[in-house]
Amino acid sequence: MIYTNEMIKKKNKEKQTRGKIMRALFIPLVVIIIILVVNIVYQKYIQKVSNIDILGFKFYTVLTGSMEPEYNIGDMIIEKPIQAKDIKVGTVVTYKINKNKTVTHRVIEIFEEEGKTLYRLKGDNNNSPDKDPVEYSQIQGGILFKIDKIGIIIAKLSSRIGMIIVIVLIGISYMHSSRSEEKRIAREDARKRFNVPKY
Repeated sequence: MIYTNEMIKKKNKEKQTRGKIMRALFIPLVVIIIILVVNIVYQKYIQKVSNIDILGFKFYTVLTGSMEPEYNIGDMIIEKPIQAKDIKVGTVVTYKINKNKTVTHRVIEIFEEEGKTLYRLKGDNNNSPDKDPVEYSQIQGGILFKIDKIGIIIAKLSSRIGMIIVIVLIGISYMHSSRSEEKRIAREDARKRFNVPKY
């Protein structure tokens, strides 16, 4: 194929447009990543919580196979608060057993006992229901959606070594972006200085 001047101009224009879009997206993306990383570090190492809460959404990593095949080990589930009226038989919820332990199982029965509404839960892959029914006050939220296997990556990134790797990668990406921009400006200056037509 023979490239005409018009075709070269068009390709260069498309390349410049893609570059501008990438540069426009880079800074907000870096800011979001930094905010998430700081949030995870603060909650994990300062508050010492087992799950991450960002803007009211809770993030959990599936650690057991009790809900397979729908939710597998390493999947990340994102939850939002759920109203009692929205909890039905078949709803999957996460509930707190104690301060440091939560379980995500499916509601199999709702019943009244001594004036309280109780929920009996069971893991899809378990042979029997959970030992004790739970109250609404124990329920942390209902599942909004899941991301396959990303929980393993998040767990590694939220470790001390993982955080260092993330910071280094962000730094490298920023330096690469800055150098690319400097090279582009240098090319433009050279083009203007030597009166080279822009393609």
